[in-house]
Parts: sequence; structure tokens; C-alpha cells
Amino acid sequence: MLHKILFTFTVLFTLSIVALTLNIFDSSTVQAEKTEGIAEISTKPSIVALASVMKSFSASLSSELLDAASFPLGHKESYRWSNFPPSDNDRGGIRFGRLSAEQLTLFYEVLNAFLSDDGYTKVSLITKDVETHLSKIRPGFWDPNAYHIALFGNPETDGSWGFQLDGHHLALNFLVHGDEVSIVPAFIGSEPVTINGIVVLGAERRNAFALLNSLDMNQKEQAIQTGRRELQVGPGRSKDPYLNHDYSDFVGVGLKASEMNDGQKENLRDLIKTYVYNLETKFADIWMADIDAGIDDTYFVWIGGTTTDDPIYYRVFNPAVWIEFNNEGNAGGSGRGRGGRSGRDRGSRGANLEHIHTITRSPNGKDYGIFALNHGPKTLLEHYALEDHHKMSDKLFDYHLVGLHDSKNMEGH
Repeated sequence: MLHKILFTFTVLFTLSIVALTLNIFDSSTVQAEKTEGIAEISTKPSIVALASVMKSFSASLSSELLDAASFPLGHKESYRWSNFPPSDNDRGGIRFGRLSAEQLTLFYEVLNAFLSDDGYTKVSLITKDVETHLSKIRPGFWDPNAYHIALFGNPETDGSWGFQLDGHHLALNFLVHGDEVSIVPAFIGSEPVTINGIVVLGAERRNAFALLNSLDMNQKEQAIQTGRRELQVGPGRSKDPYLNHDYSDFVGVGLKASEMNDGQKENLRDLIKTYVYNLETKFADIWMADIDAGIDDTYFVWIGGTTTDDPIYYRVFNPAVWIEFNNEGNAGGSGRGRGGRSGRDRGSRGANLEHIHTITRSPNGKDYGIFALNHGPKTLLEHYALEDHHKMSDKLFDYHLVGLHDSKNMEGH
């Protein structure tokens, strides 16, 4: 009995020392590890063009504004985005309202370089026209000057850098890493859905109905689920460093693309492309190739009515992309505050069609790129088994991992 007690004490003592050592090493090595991951500056013309417009915008800022906007890669500011209207202190970076007309024009040139024509149209309409419309309904709460810009890394000196645009109904996270460009997570919403005669998210709804209506009855029974029409993997608003969501609960839910015919798969691809091709075409093509590689393992889920007058929710879950679309309550027109989330509003027609939220993420661990804080090991064992700077492999743990190094390598690609 005494032997067991002593053994247990020894194990607990060892683990406490390990945890203490982990904290010490982490604080001094995290930045070094991130620096090692920074890519060489790309010479690819399309990437050079992105860096050029970002340098022009940065050069237009005063030192005070540039300091306020700038963060290192992997900084927690990356994860604090939200679709709520910004308040005074819940966003980092620099506010649109602090920029001159010339500086704001230069920033829109950055957006234009990163986004396709369709993507830029949506973003421009939301940040300018939609928000101006809402500000007339509730001045001081909705404000077209309340969008925030945060810059990560330095395109002058490194091949890895990015930026975030964060505000009401819009949160975009861009990363350039060598020759690669990503735009996840990307939150795009609108209220009203039609502004200046343009339906802001019309293709996202239209292509979804085209896919649904192409399904036979058996397929619809698999695709159509019950539940609340809410985003499952939505806004950040978290300081938790382990932000890769666990998507395992969604595997097997809905209609699998392997059960679709070729025409239906093409409808599915058209729906996915509506989101992927918000990114500039050259970069979206690369992302779409990854998506096509796993197209048969894609799941489609629909919740809500099946006519174009109905409020709906749908999601697409592919190994390389996660997409959600839903109708929320009419926050602006109803005057119910931020979310417009009353039960009466949530279940009705009409008003719900005027308020849409969408989210695009990357379920294969590429949200925020390789500089996400959650790309590191999740447990003490993984940390000590993977990090060479510890040079320790004989710690007392009550479990082991198989193929750990292989899984780590797969996560980053």
C-alpha cells in the first residue's frame, strides 16, 4: 500500500514539474517557433502585387496609426472578431473613422486586390451601403465608420503576413504565406439583403435552392434535418488558443456527395464556389482544387422550409471547407437590438429573409493559417514528444500516441 502511495506521489510530482517546465519553455519559445514558420518572400507576381498594395496602405498611415494597427503573427487579436456592432473597446486595430478619405481608399484597394469582383462587391456594399442604411434606422449603434483593421506580420521583411477586417456583419481574415493566400475564417452577412437594387447574398441563396431542388425525395430525406437555424461554428470572440473546432460530430450528418449524381455534384460545387470565389480567382482556384479532391466526402444539410419564401439554414461540410448560411431575426428594422433573436421573430417569414449570416471556415486546421495558436500540441505528452528543445522522451504518462509525427505533418498541409 505504501509503495502505491509513493508511486502515485512520484507521478504527480513529476507531472507538476513537467507542467511548470512547459510553461517556462512555452513563454520563451513560442515566438521563436513562430519565427521559424515564416515563409520566404514570394517572387510570384500575384503575391508581389498583394504586398505592393498593402505597403502603399501602410505607408499612408502615421506612426501612431501604424503602431495601433500592427500585431505579430498568431496574436490573440486574430481570434477576437465578431459579427456584433463594435463597441468602444471590444476591437483592436484602427477604426475606419480614424482614417482619411485617401487612406480609406488605399485600404479598399487592398481589399480589391485580395477579393474577386463578386467578393469585392459584397464587401463594399456591406461596409458602405448596408451599414449606412442601418445607421439611419438607429444612429450611433450602427455606424459605417466602425469597421476595424488589424495588420499581422510585415510584408516589407517577411513572406508571411496578413490582415483582418472586423465589424458588424463582416469579419475577414487574410493570410499570405509564401505563395499561398487564405481568407478563413470569413463571416459575411447582410441586413437588408437588397441594397441599391442588388441582392447582396443572392447567389448564396439561389444556388442552395438549385441544389436542394435537384435532389430526389430519398436524398431530401437525408439532407433535410430538424433543429434550430443557427450557425454551429460561428464568430470567434474567444481567447482560447485551441480554436480549431472539433467537426467530428458533423461527419455522417446529412446527404453525402458520394450519393449524388454528376449533375447534383455540379450544383454542390456551384454552391461551394459562391463562397470560395469571394477570394481572388488565382488563389480561389488552388483552394477549390483541395475541395474537389474530397468532394465525395462532402455533407449537405438543410434546415427550414423548402420554398423561396421560407427562412432557411444550410451547411456544406467538406474536408477543406466549412460553409454555413442562415436567416436571423430582423435586427435593424424590428429595433430588437443586436441580434433580433426573439422567438417570434426567429420563426416568422418576411423579416427573417432580410437578415442573413454566412460563415466560411477551414476544417482541416487552416483557419488563420499556420500561425494559429492551436497548431501546437494539445497535451503535455504531445509537446514533449514533438518539440526538440525539450529533448525528453521518458516522462511518466498513462497513454501513448501512434504515428504522432505523421499526424503533425498532415495537420499543417
